[in-house]
Amino acid sequence: MSPESNIPGHDPFKALKLIIPKDKTRDALTISLKAAMATILILSISLAAFSAVYSQTQPDFFTWPEPDTDLYTALFDSDDSPTNVSHLAFGIGGSTATWPKRARYSDLWWEAGATRGYVFLEKDPGGSGSGRPGIGNRVSSEWRRFRRKVGSEAAVRIARVGSDLFRVGLPGVRWFVMGDDDTVFFPENLAAVLGRHDHRRMVYVGGNSESVEQDVMHGYDMAFGGGGFAVSYPLAAELAAAMDGCLNRYHYFYGSDQRVWACIGELGVGLTREPGFHQVFS
Repeated sequence: MSPESNIPGHDPFKALKLIIPKDKTRDALTISLKAAMATILILSISLAAFSAVYSQTQPDFFTWPEPDTDLYTALFDSDDSPTNVSHLAFGIGGSTATWPKRARYSDLWWEAGATRGYVFLEKDPGGSGSGRPGIGNRVSSEWRRFRRKVGSEAAVRIARVGSDLFRVGLPGVRWFVMGDDDTVFFPENLAAVLGRHDHRRMVYVGGNSESVEQDVMHGYDMAFGGGGFAVSYPLAAELAAAMDGCLNRYHYFYGSDQRVWACIGELGVGLTREPGFHQVFS
């Protein structure tokens, strides 16, 4: 310790005080606080304005209430009737560019008054899709806000078809069945197959591709969307809650069915294979 430090009244920080006077330090802190508060205020106003504009651009879909999962669970426990076509809800991923021609595929198996579900399109088809018999159409909920490294925007949108269909709130659904706009179903056969599984548990039913190359590329434990796949009501409820986060986490996957498979895997559910689901690559 130097002798100067023992001198009474000696202040070792005096030189520092001369460099930064008290008044200037106080002024600098005040300016910093004001700047921080102004930044927070601007961000809050911007967020409020964005939320107001963003909510106005969403389809009417978002005004629908979430289905009461507790109510459905109670109904499941009290209903032991065999699964039939009325317990299925179909969600078809399509586009306005292809649907006018590919609607013929769904016309082969759709039965008005018996089958239920929708084809989800990227926009209102207008006159080209209104008034035609067969499966009805709905506009997909907003999908452009999610991350995407590979694949098309349609892959992200179609991955959310199951969640969109769940939130429609169709009553008495045990199984949500997803497919492409050129997928052909046999509803009676499908109901019989799904009836072998417990719809009160989280179940993921589908089949592999008939192309070994595609199976090796994407995985043997994934249900391929072209052949269709089904998820039980409890799994659909969990997917509806988790899908948005999954889409951002798995932005590097290519197809919609691969994104769905990854999210189902996070929920700890494996694929239940049924040989009647056929995915064919031409």
